[in-house]
Amino acid sequence: MPYLRRMAGFIPFAGRSQRELINWGIIGLGQIARVFCNALRFSKTGRASAVASRDEQRARSFAARFSVPTVHRSYEELLADDSIHAVYIATVNPAHLQWVVKAAQAGKHILVEKPMGVNSREVAAMVAAAKMHDVFLMEAFMYRCHPQMQRLAELIQDGAIGEVRMIRSTFGFRAEPEPGSRLFSRELAGGAIMDVGCYPVSAARLVAGAISGKPFADPVEVKASGTLGHTGVDEHALALLKFDDGVVAQVSTSISCNLPREIVVFGTNGVITVPEPWLPSSPCRTADKALPPKTKFPSGELHLYTGNNRKQIRVDVDRDLYTYEADAVAEHIGARQSPAMSWADSEGNVRVLDEWRSQIGLRFPQDG
Repeated sequence: MPYLRRMAGFIPFAGRSQRELINWGIIGLGQIARVFCNALRFSKTGRASAVASRDEQRARSFAARFSVPTVHRSYEELLADDSIHAVYIATVNPAHLQWVVKAAQAGKHILVEKPMGVNSREVAAMVAAAKMHDVFLMEAFMYRCHPQMQRLAELIQDGAIGEVRMIRSTFGFRAEPEPGSRLFSRELAGGAIMDVGCYPVSAARLVAGAISGKPFADPVEVKASGTLGHTGVDEHALALLKFDDGVVAQVSTSISCNLPREIVVFGTNGVITVPEPWLPSSPCRTADKALPPKTKFPSGELHLYTGNNRKQIRVDVDRDLYTYEADAVAEHIGARQSPAMSWADSEGNVRVLDEWRSQIGLRFPQDG
């Protein structure tokens, strides 16, 4: 069954009317949480209902900016709030495990920022907690929820470029190693692979799966290289992934230099490029305040090259990228996981990240 059709089915929020909105609680009030709260303003399935922080003034300022009605003085207090149905966890990477498990114990459905866990052991523990307490859990790879990726999978499944042979997937930027920066902190599981390298890996696995009509495929071989900076984390890195059908993928990432943000799929009869795979259609990403209700969202775009022909494929949207993510939770909450990023998909992705880090000598305190 095509990936697009698997994502299309609506499973109602268990025990509730399909028209009743999901009340979201926000744990972790950094930049990405602001983006998510802004995006919820355009959702027909959910709303930001509560935020939590040990810094009450910060929480109140955040809530005022996005009209969030309830402020809690701690994460524990938010999880004890019976009016909250689901939580968005946007803390630093090493704190994901603790708060995912606590949220599951509290019976809350969970969307947790990528990477879900620092390593495969942590991801397995989160999945086990979701199963035990019968709650929804999804890793927040927002781009996977966008119609642009569904269209890419369709084109591959339909043989638009013949048989796929190679994949190139990149995401990198230049950042300054400022004191206290989580990006350059080994203790906070920073570095290029964990911050943005996880995207190209997940995209390569999605494309490799689409070849045979599956939502993802795991590589059978990983060969990796990378450079560790003076803070102990990887500043740029590259890996080659080989899949069992002979397809190979090159994934690259950096926090020390700018790289193209793109996915390129090479087939026997042509090439597909996705020039903006990670952050399409997201005014919320760059807004510093709540966006107006009638905000327009730019289309997604793919380029199809066959022979001497070039076709631009526009993917129209009616929501922000992060709104699609929130709505994906609502649409599949009854199934407890979403085909956009299932538990098995997250477990497979982190195994590749573990191996990539291992081959370049990058270990975090959480690895034991």
